[in-house]
Amino acid sequence: MNEFSSGSQIKLKGILDRIIYKNSDNGYIVAKLKLDEEEKTETVFGVLFEACAGEHIEVNGEYINNPKYGRQFKISDAVVLPPATNEGIEKYLGSGLIKGLGPVMAKRIVCHFKEKTLEILDKDLDRLKEIEGFGAKRISMIKKEWEKQSTIKDIMIFLQSLGITPAYAKKIFLRYQDNSIRIIKKNPYKLCDDIFGIGFKTADKIAKNAGIKKDSVFRIKSGIIYMLEQLQEAGNCYYPYDLLLQQSNEFLDVEINDIEKTLDILKKEKEIIVSDEMVYLFETYNDEKFVAEELIKIKNEPLKTNLNLISIENQVKEISCLSGMEIDEDQMEAIKNAVSEKVLIITGSPGTGKSTILNYVLKIFEIENKNVKLAAPTGRASKRLSETTGTEAKTIHRLLEYNPKLNTFTKNAKNKITCDAIIVDEASMIDIKLMKSLIEAIDCNTKIIFVGDVDQLPSVGPGNVLNDLINSKIFKVVRLNKIYRQFGKSKIIYNAHRIRDGVYPSLSFNSKSDNINDFYFIERYDQEDVVDAILKMIDHNLPKKFGYDPLKDVQILVPVNKGIVGVENLNLRIQEKFNKSTVKINRGSAEFRLNDKVIQQRNDYEKDVYNGDIGFIKNIDFKLQEFGIDFSGKIVTYDFYDIDEINLSYAISIHKSQGSEFKCVIIPILTSHYMLLQRNLLYTAITRAKELAILIGSKKAIGMAVSRNNVESRYTNLSGLLQSVELF
Repeated sequence: MNEFSSGSQIKLKGILDRIIYKNSDNGYIVAKLKLDEEEKTETVFGVLFEACAGEHIEVNGEYINNPKYGRQFKISDAVVLPPATNEGIEKYLGSGLIKGLGPVMAKRIVCHFKEKTLEILDKDLDRLKEIEGFGAKRISMIKKEWEKQSTIKDIMIFLQSLGITPAYAKKIFLRYQDNSIRIIKKNPYKLCDDIFGIGFKTADKIAKNAGIKKDSVFRIKSGIIYMLEQLQEAGNCYYPYDLLLQQSNEFLDVEINDIEKTLDILKKEKEIIVSDEMVYLFETYNDEKFVAEELIKIKNEPLKTNLNLISIENQVKEISCLSGMEIDEDQMEAIKNAVSEKVLIITGSPGTGKSTILNYVLKIFEIENKNVKLAAPTGRASKRLSETTGTEAKTIHRLLEYNPKLNTFTKNAKNKITCDAIIVDEASMIDIKLMKSLIEAIDCNTKIIFVGDVDQLPSVGPGNVLNDLINSKIFKVVRLNKIYRQFGKSKIIYNAHRIRDGVYPSLSFNSKSDNINDFYFIERYDQEDVVDAILKMIDHNLPKKFGYDPLKDVQILVPVNKGIVGVENLNLRIQEKFNKSTVKINRGSAEFRLNDKVIQQRNDYEKDVYNGDIGFIKNIDFKLQEFGIDFSGKIVTYDFYDIDEINLSYAISIHKSQGSEFKCVIIPILTSHYMLLQRNLLYTAITRAKELAILIGSKKAIGMAVSRNNVESRYTNLSGLLQSVELF
């Protein structure tokens, strides 16, 4: 972009009238600023985190002449001011700042008190009773909220002087209350641990503004912990010592010697563990070690059962006669193992009979009067398990009985799950943290059956648990490869197996074929053409031909988040086309409308919603500053300031779709996605489709994905720990 600067720094004051664009990752905005002094609006751009329409701000910067967009104001820094005009006050009060005040009531207050509104709210708030709709209860609520705002005014000014945005400042105050200034002056890096959404880079910027030195010990400590946490978020349980030194040196810009000294301090403080040149966060090392030791104990505890292999065969034959189903030798062998082994792993692709085997095993356990618990990592996966088995299944969190008040699981080492066997489905999704909590609550006498597809993407969290259990060669593994006849004509299943095996999928459409036409390919090369094809598909083709609800039955699964054919842009385009509601919540550039389809971004045990849960916004209450999301019939209430926990989900990443199943999936795939195209990514996306899978994009991109089998390399050591424990 060619820009010509005027070169002179000036100040502008005004109201953020409209935010045109915002990058939520780096805080970059383009907005319209309505100036105080003149009756005109300027286009401003620059970094302004969590900016909200209606805020009164003062910006420093310079004018830039952009050849394409004309004159714009480039922001170098900004300060949020009290609103200066009636219009600004109205937007300010109705923006979600005060519980009990929405846009309608804010308008009534300003119409009544005009420019004296803020003064009256400060000194004589009971005068609100002069306005229709303000009863004693509402005035009492507003008074508490307004006093809270007044209390934090000094704290907010201090936080904003350090570059902390108003939205984060409010979160900080809610967490630390009157101790906010003291805590941040002492160690701003504490924000990384305590405030969702603030990472090391933001805390580091705050620390720099507060005058903290680059080589201070707690900066280096926080930086190392941050790096290990980031590596853990990428799926690693540990990181090699030398690599960590090198990357910490580059990231923190401090001497290697200082990093080594700090690592020693962190070891003494039990923040980290260094074992065989592997650097772990302390808790994660203990998680892996615990899982290895306890699983070996469970395996070695004798199985308490009177069943022998002959009686199992007889029971299976009897069940087959009653149900009218037949099974082959491979399935019979799998059922025998499921009943006779203490710890068993069943792995296979869709259509290979995992559900059939489970149903037989459950019937045998029922005949033998065994108490069996079924669980899966997510709500969607547990619901699917219930449907396929006809037996109640719970999420692992529910099975462990999470207590939000104590922020812990009720089922634990001192209060074990009471049952004879536990069957865990979608085991590839379980990370080491959840596995530790699960294994801790399982008695040594309990049988465990892990069921999953090892060819899918690994867990979102740290670890590669299912793969490590298999690679350890400690436990019996049943590998299912044969596609059974009820799935043999499905092109979804057929192509999933081809992709898994590195063979190019069959993209031809043959209406005369015996195969079920449940897999389609639409060839497009241009990114905008792909977006247009998706919009047309969900707006017209799918509802008309298949009777699908475009929002409830169809899910778009995308390899990437950014770009024209990325999650973010597709969500905005689909929202604009399908949801015209004017009832909405704005936070920066994010806009959530009534009836929007949304996805939970992190585990929230208190709300009992988890990363990847999909629902619909069913109510927005501006008076209480709350909104409700319907997750499969369960309404969950959120405060407005919790809005960063959700995102639009008309389109989601393929990673987020793990453990879910949708009637129809649409998968855009282009060569522009090349950085993330992998065999297991495409395989995972296609196998999410229950009835119909549609690929839209280029054949070359499909070929790139199929040919790349560089399975995501993670630094995990569960397999090694299992082997070392077994030796002793």
